[in-house]
Amino acid sequence: MKNYDIIFIHPPRNLEYLSSNVKARSSYIMMPMGLFGMADLLHRKGFNVKIINYPLEILLNPDFSLIKYLTQLNPKVVGVDLHWVLHSAGGLDILKLIKHQLPDCFTLLGGYTATYYANEIMENYDFVDAIIQGDAEEPIIQLLRHLNSLERVENLIYRNSGNIHDNGISYVAENINNLNFAKVRFLDHWKEYINYNYEIMHTPWPVEMARGCPFNCINCGGGSHSSKIINNRKYTIFRSPSRVVDDIKELMEVSEVKGVFYGHGVYPGTEKYFMEIHKLLRQENLDLHADLEIWRLPISEKFLYDFAKTYNLEKSMIWFSVRSFSESYRKKFNSLYGHFDTSFDFSNKDLENLMDLMNKYQIPLRFFWDVGNPQETGIDLLKSFLYSLKLLITQSSSHSNVSFWSEPIIISPGCLNELYSDYFGIDVESKTFKDYVRMNRDSKMRFPPVDVSVNYKTNYLSKIGMNLMNKINAFVNLISVLSS
Repeated sequence: MKNYDIIFIHPPRNLEYLSSNVKARSSYIMMPMGLFGMADLLHRKGFNVKIINYPLEILLNPDFSLIKYLTQLNPKVVGVDLHWVLHSAGGLDILKLIKHQLPDCFTLLGGYTATYYANEIMENYDFVDAIIQGDAEEPIIQLLRHLNSLERVENLIYRNSGNIHDNGISYVAENINNLNFAKVRFLDHWKEYINYNYEIMHTPWPVEMARGCPFNCINCGGGSHSSKIINNRKYTIFRSPSRVVDDIKELMEVSEVKGVFYGHGVYPGTEKYFMEIHKLLRQENLDLHADLEIWRLPISEKFLYDFAKTYNLEKSMIWFSVRSFSESYRKKFNSLYGHFDTSFDFSNKDLENLMDLMNKYQIPLRFFWDVGNPQETGIDLLKSFLYSLKLLITQSSSHSNVSFWSEPIIISPGCLNELYSDYFGIDVESKTFKDYVRMNRDSKMRFPPVDVSVNYKTNYLSKIGMNLMNKINAFVNLISVLSS
């Protein structure tokens, strides 16, 4: 029997509804890409490491026993990723089960949500031995080397003799070029994961490109301001274009992956960066499709032409979050909050120019729109809805590849709307980690996004009203996707 130093486990959203949702997006089979990078790094440092995707294992074998499996592997440490808050209930359930059945196993959490709620988690869930806060690459190495002297581990909050000790966040990665995010072999059933991740999540393979973000989108906990508060990151770092392409090339060589989703968006400041990646991909003559988000307008015609000649456009897509199709609302938002979030700062003419260029180069375009932004009224929602209908009719008649998508907003831990809810006129239901855990246990999410509820109300919009409008928008989205 091989003894493992650490087993990483990706949890489901919750265990209550996993069996009924295992083939639905709400099982959240998709893992943070950092797990692959850390597993490879630990292997290169001489540690025995493996990754288990729990919802995948249940999908492949409903009788899968995690405890029997771990008993065979005999790990010193079990680490559960808690990046997205929607995994909160599932992550806790798995660690509680492990600590109960394997009490000598060191239980560890890590990720963005775990970092934000580190103190609350440690105070309320005694089956969690420790949490690595913020970037984890160096701290995880230190942890495995110093399990008996945890005060030497950067970024760690841990238990010792019944007391909680916090070493603080001192490690912030300055360079991630040494990491390899294509080492899928560390995941059990990695071939099945690649296939099911695309089939269930409808997302191409995510590509790690950067850490941090220069912007402050109000509903994102990963923005510049939030990153400083949560994990002490003060600036954005990028992998070199050659390292990004190395990962893509390696992944395509060992698997059937033919498409990627870039983990950082394009905006005027990253056009040259992406075009260098495109140049290297063309030199490798890779048959590849790609999904890419526009994070800020304007995007140059030169860039779109470069995108079009690099990828297989039949399956590629560029996304842009318009937030609202109401030009008057976007102007209102920008006048009130533009010093925080500049993502609303564009006109309908800018949208039309973007659609014209996308049609010119035959690049599929999908608009992502929201319901329930700060100071958004019922009239604003009506204007946004009517403009979406206008676009739907005009784009369908011209056989354009333009479509829409939206999902109910779940206020993310650490985002501006959560940090400064009073300032934005937001009343958030989920105020603590326990609230998010309860929300995940109570929501079946069998037909997302139709049966998913928002977790807040605004100065002008009720929770019931936003949920109703999201259902109406879902109908428009479906028509646009089918007709595009």
